[in-house]
Amino acid sequence: AWLKNVQLVQASFRQLLQDTVAKIEEPHLKDYLGTMLEHAKEHEEQAEALFLIIGRKPSAVRPFLGDMLGKSRELWADLIALGGGAKSPWQDLQQLYISNLNSMSAFAVAEQLGLALGIPAILDITFPVVAQKSTDHLLLQECALEMCSKSILYQQSF
Repeated sequence: AWLKNVQLVQASFRQLLQDTVAKIEEPHLKDYLGTMLEHAKEHEEQAEALFLIIGRKPSAVRPFLGDMLGKSRELWADLIALGGGAKSPWQDLQQLYISNLNSMSAFAVAEQLGLALGIPAILDITFPVVAQKSTDHLLLQECALEMCSKSILYQQSF
């Protein structure tokens, strides 16, 4: 059942990231997030591959639910920005930061399950994913913090 959660939160992150990339105008930031989107798509495929290791089929519903969750995070981000005076798309970066942490944590729990169950093939997938997501997380943090002040003080999007 946990692997379905991994699949759900990763699909949610990918959907939110995909929509955010389209909103970004600043070339360097758009490039960073575009690369991160490629990672997210790969991680989504790897979440599905975890099922095959244990002889199960990936959920057909969880990616759809993840897409819907990603869209709802965008709406939530807009409500937060409205109340805080931030200009778009800073709030989407802030939600990406949280969503990536959720996904990274889900993969890390799957990694621990692989260790506990003695299934090293799970670690072959999860360990590199968690490492890449950790790197991406630091980049998201820097982008969100740097762009927040510009968004609030100057009411400028980026």
